[in-house]
Amino acid sequence: MVIIENIKKDKNEYNNGSILDPENGETYECYLKLINHNKLKVRGYLGASIFGRTQYWTRKK
Repeated sequence: MVIIENIKKDKNEYNNGSILDPENGETYECYLKLINHNKLKVRGYLGASIFGRTQYWTRKK
């Protein structure tokens, strides 16, 4: 199952991709930003970034 696709690097962020919410099957626009070596900021939204949700993913050791 592909969760994130079509993401493009833009300086220190990744933009213009889409992310799948596996709980409801919906796809949203997204951007990603590496906060540190073990923490990734994941923002999914509809239309404008203000209408979305942010999660922080932590690397599993």
